[in-house]
Amino acid sequence: MKKMNNKGFSLVELIIVIAIMAILIGVLAPQYLKYVEKSKVSSDKDTLDAIYNACVTAAADPDLSADVPTTSFVFATGLPSNSWGNEVLSTLGLSNAAGIGAKLKSKTCNTASVNVDVDAAGNFTVTCGSLKVPEN
Repeated sequence: MKKMNNKGFSLVELIIVIAIMAILIGVLAPQYLKYVEKSKVSSDKDTLDAIYNACVTAAADPDLSADVPTTSFVFATGLPSNSWGNEVLSTLGLSNAAGIGAKLKSKTCNTASVNVDVDAAGNFTVTCGSLKVPEN
């Protein structure tokens, strides 16, 4: 009689394991993608908050009060190129306003522009797509 020492898995066992893994991936992948997008949105909110704080900080500087904008503008293309705008860029650690686009990663802000609204009282509101800072 032949003695059989099987030291491995059969083809059927391997196929069953692969099928179970495929089912698990199919169930978990959409949840993973949602969490990734949620983290990108959170990161974008932090970036918008940094822009808001940089604008408020620069506006509070008495030496720059004459340069504070009184109208709304698009951050990447309409940021004033005066001492106030340079202070905002310096606070954000950017060399130019167009660099802000590289920091925005979510689907909400990826194609939208960053708008800075200035009301009559000099209060700032930063928006990008459906994100808004400060939230009311």
